[in-house]
Amino acid sequence: MPAPAPAAPSRERRRIFFLLTVLIPVLAFGALEGGLRVVNYDGDLRLFRQLPFLGGRYAEVNKRYAARYFVDVRLLPGPTNDLLLVKKPANGFRVFVLGESTVAGFPYGYNGTFSRVVQDALRDVLPRDSVEVVNLGFSAINSYTLYDQVGEILDQHPDAVLLYVGHNEYYGALGVGSTVRAVGSPALIRAYLGLQRLKIFLLARDLAVKIARVLGGSSSSDRTGGLMEYVVREKDIPLGGPIYERGVAQFRDNLGAILRRFRDAGVPVFVGSLTSNLRDQPPFRPIRTGRVPAADSVFGAAQRALARGDTVEARRQFVVAQDLDGLRFRAPSEFNGVIRDLGRAYGAHYVPVEEAFAAASPGGIEGKELFWEHVHPTQAGYLLMARAYFEALRGAGFLGRAADTTRLRPWPAYYARMELTEFDRQYAWHSVEALKSRWPFVEHADPAGYPTGYRPTDVADSAAYAAIVSAAGWPQTKGLLAQQYERRGQLEAALAEYRGLIREQAVNTRLMAVAADLYQRIGAPDSARVMLEQGYRIEPSGVFLYLLGTLELAAKHYTQAVTRFEEARRYAPDNPALLFDVSRAYALAGDRQRARFYADRLAALNPAYPGLAAWRAMLGTLRD
Repeated sequence: MPAPAPAAPSRERRRIFFLLTVLIPVLAFGALEGGLRVVNYDGDLRLFRQLPFLGGRYAEVNKRYAARYFVDVRLLPGPTNDLLLVKKPANGFRVFVLGESTVAGFPYGYNGTFSRVVQDALRDVLPRDSVEVVNLGFSAINSYTLYDQVGEILDQHPDAVLLYVGHNEYYGALGVGSTVRAVGSPALIRAYLGLQRLKIFLLARDLAVKIARVLGGSSSSDRTGGLMEYVVREKDIPLGGPIYERGVAQFRDNLGAILRRFRDAGVPVFVGSLTSNLRDQPPFRPIRTGRVPAADSVFGAAQRALARGDTVEARRQFVVAQDLDGLRFRAPSEFNGVIRDLGRAYGAHYVPVEEAFAAASPGGIEGKELFWEHVHPTQAGYLLMARAYFEALRGAGFLGRAADTTRLRPWPAYYARMELTEFDRQYAWHSVEALKSRWPFVEHADPAGYPTGYRPTDVADSAAYAAIVSAAGWPQTKGLLAQQYERRGQLEAALAEYRGLIREQAVNTRLMAVAADLYQRIGAPDSARVMLEQGYRIEPSGVFLYLLGTLELAAKHYTQAVTRFEEARRYAPDNPALLFDVSRAYALAGDRQRARFYADRLAALNPAYPGLAAWRAMLGTLRD
């Protein structure tokens, strides 16, 4: 007899098989993702990172954030050191500034950013508010990165957002002409960015890049050019061509998505028009086609129009020459139309940055007076940007905040408050020279040119040269220069460098104590007091209270000195120097009994303390 046919699986068993078929891959995926999170694969790539010191009260912009977009890059573009409070105060006025290298303040970086000037002015006119202006500028990024930041910015409860973006649209990360790119529509690429929150996705991305490098026979160590050369895939992007049009569509789509998300969240946005060096930056790559004239010939026509005094025609031709430039390191003029149109469509505030630069330029044509090279402003240019954004905030009624505009200082005062010293100006100059010694400013680097052939002219220039060429870095070099000035007895020069460091490192209380000491040494006790009080607000400690007490003692404010010393004793009740000085302060304030009490206490703890024996003897001669 034939064998009986096997019984068909029951409905319950079929359900179990189906569930296992679905669940096993999901569980495997979850286990791998969980394991990668446990080992923290690729590190912390969040936009904001809580600082472990000062009680965890502050967060910073994550130094590794750009690793989301740049893989296998030796030196990631980094953010400024702007901080924000982890817990936003009830009276907080929190503004985020989004953009590319201009927002990051190149070539100054650090204190050269226009965002800090905006913060200075806002703090002056909003004295009852806790004002934070947080800079999120990164080099070599574009509107994709800005869109990717929106969710994490909204988590920080912004009151306003300032945008200045567009010059990197073609070559910034994921741009249509960039080496760092993805295939698909802007919406699809934005979805791809969202997947980078998954560690398993980062692992797959890194493996894909490594495989591509092996197959291509190259690695990041093979690249000797600068970041500008690294990011360029398409060197020739003709005006009106398919890649050009995809770039315009990408910019319009991403900017619209950004403005829509902020509008839907009820966050006011201030978006600036784009400006660049029209008059003094020739086109990088003058493409010759039958359709349009070459960019260099139009640039020459603009120069001839300017020479004969026709500034209106000259400006028109300079704009056309910029638009015809095949190498898209300056945004085409069409982008400003996109900014105006989308701003109106989504209720954003338009900031006339380009118009402000044109009005401040000879003949209304932006040039070297306000730019270092093609797009990055000078110190005067950054001040002009800050003023444009501040005036836009003023025009919006400071978003309902009670402002006292009589407290606004003259704008040259804000220029000085940027705290840019000769070292900073030379640092910027060397940064630009290093940039211009490479492609695209020159086709091939000159081995005998900058930096090889450069000889520093003075101590500030020498320090700036070392900071750029030897990669010693701005903070370390500026600190060493301050110490060098101090050793030479050039205390004012040392203080100027320390003030710049303190402006950059806003919670570095050690620097504040050093600066306070220098202020006392040059006979500026009021400035010393400001520094010490600033340090105490950030990091309450007996040290700052003690130093404030000595300051009051030197000023013969004996009652105030007693108050400060007694407050300091809460932190260090048996500190010998504190006991000695509080005894002196009480005596000079007329309370001999308390003076003897603290002198006797010091004698019990440290009978050999310098000057104590003579002080006790003198106290013995005084009546209560």
